[in-house]
Amino acid sequence: MWEELTIAFNIIGGLALFMYGVTLLRETLGKISGRSVVRVLEKVSNNPVKGMAAGTAATVMTQSSSITVLTLIGFVNAGMMTFRQSVNVMLGSEIGTTVTAQLVSFDVGLAFWPLVAIGFFLKMFSKKEKVQLIGTVIFSLGLLFLAMEFMKEGAKPLTTDYPFFRNLINDYGAIPIIGILIGALIAGVTQSSSATTSLVIAMSGAGAIDLGPGIALVMGANIGTCFLELFAGIGATSPAKRTAIAQAMINVIGVALFLPFLAPFSDFVTLTDVDPRRQIANAHTIFNVIVSFIFIPLVGLLVRFCEKLIPDKEGEIIGKHFFDEEMLNLPQAALLESEREILRTAEKTIEMISLSKTALLKKDLEDARKVINLEEDVDERCRSTEDFIDKIREEDLNEEDIIWRIKLLAILTDIERVGDLTSNIAEFVLDKLRNGITFSQQGTNDITEMFDLVEDTYSTAIKALKTRNKDLAKVAERLEDQVDVLERKLKAAHIERVRKGICDPQADAVFIETLRNLERIGDHSDNIAYDVITDT
Repeated sequence: MWEELTIAFNIIGGLALFMYGVTLLRETLGKISGRSVVRVLEKVSNNPVKGMAAGTAATVMTQSSSITVLTLIGFVNAGMMTFRQSVNVMLGSEIGTTVTAQLVSFDVGLAFWPLVAIGFFLKMFSKKEKVQLIGTVIFSLGLLFLAMEFMKEGAKPLTTDYPFFRNLINDYGAIPIIGILIGALIAGVTQSSSATTSLVIAMSGAGAIDLGPGIALVMGANIGTCFLELFAGIGATSPAKRTAIAQAMINVIGVALFLPFLAPFSDFVTLTDVDPRRQIANAHTIFNVIVSFIFIPLVGLLVRFCEKLIPDKEGEIIGKHFFDEEMLNLPQAALLESEREILRTAEKTIEMISLSKTALLKKDLEDARKVINLEEDVDERCRSTEDFIDKIREEDLNEEDIIWRIKLLAILTDIERVGDLTSNIAEFVLDKLRNGITFSQQGTNDITEMFDLVEDTYSTAIKALKTRNKDLAKVAERLEDQVDVLERKLKAAHIERVRKGICDPQADAVFIETLRNLERIGDHSDNIAYDVITDT
């Protein structure tokens, strides 16, 4: 009984350790290269080969095809990527997911102990974050190889002391459909095709699984990993649902195409290496690469089929925001898209400043109403973005991104306040029209000058934010200093005109409060510029 428990704990514990190692590796690589992954995915075109290359690179950097596909669903949901583009990237993710299996199929002997030791000490004793992250990557790789050793050692007794168990595995696995279903079930439960494939590699290395059943299990793992994506598609937009369905179809059809040729395929794989572990890894790679290339000319057909299967919903809104809940699976994507949404909201507030200017100076009621309506839109965007940023876990970000996340929340508050301040000015317009208030010609000229300077200051700060240009941010700070000086000068000049009877006393409150609101917009511009300058 004790021996059976030891076998079970070695295999299951090894699998658990492997999954932990993969998770740790994925999270660490995300901190190192997460921004690069997003930039790669954002530049995807309709070219299938380029899309495949992007998908392969993204999956290698995230060490998870599921994370890549979930991020794709988020991009499609947000309207940042078309369904067709997501399919191209998806084909590449199938190739990228083979890297882990290839890596752990090599026999490194006892090299996992030095990897664990070196990685641990780099992480624990270095004060530099980059060195700590590199140490964690090395430590994670050591855990992967150690986990493979546990699983292999746990499976060895099955080949000698428990031959009936080995025969049971291979007899059932020899029936391709059953082997595929078992592989899909294991991958569905673990939510990791890499973990399932690596388990098969370890057991084949111990002689517990033959090549044919092993290939069937690995093919099934490709199908099982789609369960999470299909679940994520529930409640998503129509294009995002199509992305999840397409992922499942690619894997199911790919397995169906190979199924009649499983025996000759197994014979071919034996020519690639004498090591059973390498044979399983090679079979996994060859299968995924061939299926992906088979689908290149079929992408258009697959897209049209999915579009007919899941038609667009009437009134469905796609791309209301640049972010989507599925992007939280890749925190760096979530952070970058939050930033893009903030910039889009900022552009609306720049428009509001311009509209409030024409509304006030030309008594344009229509522009005043536009400002008030835009303010409601800005408020909604700010609330939604703030809620989304709050969901991004700091522990999944590197130090630089953690600081930037905090700053984005502060910048979001500044932008929202600018929207409120321009709305205040629009309300002054309504007050002017109701009470017949007018500005003198000099008063009009002064307000125009103040508007122009403030608009220039705020636009410069937002441009600095968009480009992360510290020199431009310093220009915005200098302009804000001029805003403060001009506000005091114009206020004094207005008071003098009122005293001399040049300006209507009724205009006093509107004039002074407009200057005050514009000066505060300058203050928020300064806050944004400061956050850019101090960005680490």
